Amino acid sequence: MLELLRIQNYALIDELEVEFKPGLNVLTGETGAGKSIIIGALNLVLGARATSEAVRDGADRARIEAVFRISKPSRRLKNLLEVFEAPLDGGELIVSRTITGDGKSRAHAGGTLLPLNALSQIGDELVDLHGQHDHQSLLLPDRQLDLLDGFAGVESDVATLAENVSELRKLEKSIADLEADDRERARRVEFLKFEVAEINAANLQPGEEEAVRSRRNFITNAEQIYTTAARAYQHLYEGDGDAAIDKIDAALAAISELQAIDARFAALQESLTALRANAQDISTELRGFTEAVEYDAQELDDLNRRLSQIADLKRKFGDSIDAILTYRDEAVMDIQRFDSRDRQLIELRRQQAALLKSATERAQSISGKRRAAAAKLDKKITAALQELGMKGGVLETRFEETALTKCGIDRAEFLLAANIGERPKPLRQVASGGEISRVMLAIKTVLAGADRIPTLIFDEIDAGVGGAVANKVAQRLRDLAATHQTICITHLPQIAAVAAAHFTVAKATIKGRTSTRVYVLAPDERTKELARLLDGSLSDVSLKHAEEMLRASHGV
Repeated sequence: MLELLRIQNYALIDELEVEFKPGLNVLTGETGAGKSIIIGALNLVLGARATSEAVRDGADRARIEAVFRISKPSRRLKNLLEVFEAPLDGGELIVSRTITGDGKSRAHAGGTLLPLNALSQIGDELVDLHGQHDHQSLLLPDRQLDLLDGFAGVESDVATLAENVSELRKLEKSIADLEADDRERARRVEFLKFEVAEINAANLQPGEEEAVRSRRNFITNAEQIYTTAARAYQHLYEGDGDAAIDKIDAALAAISELQAIDARFAALQESLTALRANAQDISTELRGFTEAVEYDAQELDDLNRRLSQIADLKRKFGDSIDAILTYRDEAVMDIQRFDSRDRQLIELRRQQAALLKSATERAQSISGKRRAAAAKLDKKITAALQELGMKGGVLETRFEETALTKCGIDRAEFLLAANIGERPKPLRQVASGGEISRVMLAIKTVLAGADRIPTLIFDEIDAGVGGAVANKVAQRLRDLAATHQTICITHLPQIAAVAAAHFTVAKATIKGRTSTRVYVLAPDERTKELARLLDGSLSDVSLKHAEEMLRASHGV
């Protein structure tokens, strides 16, 4: 419920604080006193658009603050507060709006800065305002469907359905992701198979590149290798007396003579003998090079093609043959893992089919209950409309079948024919002013048990109402106030008399400026205000009549 409304520097209000009570609260006062200004301020704090004209002349900003006490927040309100990170503090929610002189504004709920659309969504769950303003959630088809569900007693079924559909949407997304992934992976797998085949066809061997490169270098330099090796061989072995091997032999002969004289030369002889053997081996190997070197143009072409093939594979798959082979092995593993995706997709599709079947059956059951309840609801609301003075008023609920959503397979909307012979039209198109207030009153009283919005506001519900109908309106408001905090701006004494709390709105001149003030009326003051509402006077007759109305309404 709305506990407190603070208004600063808004329109004719410099500073105002109103403490509302549970049950029925009425605001009365002379025309132009500022009653609708108060409702307008509340409308702003609930998310209505603001302009710079809202700021009182001479002030740089207007501020409106509303304090709500919420014992049982609706599911939608819980979700909104969670989404926008606006927590309830011990069941208390403070909502505020500040409007600057240039028309800009800032909104907060629970201490959290909110965008205006978020404030409006939260406001829709806190207050239903009917009359001259546009904060009327009952005009929204989605809200009408919620109320119908409450009347039909299918709220728990709808909540379960919403969970089913939410899970179904998750499954659908997973399947879509997998299918999209599968298409991509199928293309990927085909490409991987191609790559694996390409690598396998090359028959790469570890260390092969170095060996091929070395062989190519040998062949490319064959002529130089032959010439140089031959020259080296000649120096060692075929020098016509100048060969190194001949000189080593001469040195050995000399050292042999020395060794015969002195045994100490034996070691030198052994070393030189080993040197001759090494020289012999080297010369043999050099001769082998000169004999083996052949310039084979075809082999060179083959080696170049192999190196080019290896380079191409390195460019595609890795920096080395080892890296290429590792890439191939990993590709083979990816291809194998693809099979498991198929099994996962089959299982998800099975779950989807089962959940879709059960959710559809639940939605169909809900739809049947809704339509049966709507027939009863239409009769009750139509009767209430006629009781409230709309003799030709008829309400009916129109259904349209939709695709499966969290709400089911129905779109429901209230249609109203306000007068005899008129074609029923959507509620938002045919009702206005005091008429809309009576329509909403009829709907609210019939659906009181299904409506989770705690505070209802009716702005001048009594437009065009009098006599016996006024009594009916008063009684309906009293009945409604038993389950909802109800705030009503009225000129009818019948309504004011049944209120739990009576406020009067008046203008006052303070320091040469006009300001709107709100006063809580004591019992004797209520009597005087009721007398004024009865005939505009404080005559003995009107005062006595007012006393009788209060006594009859409150049993005192």
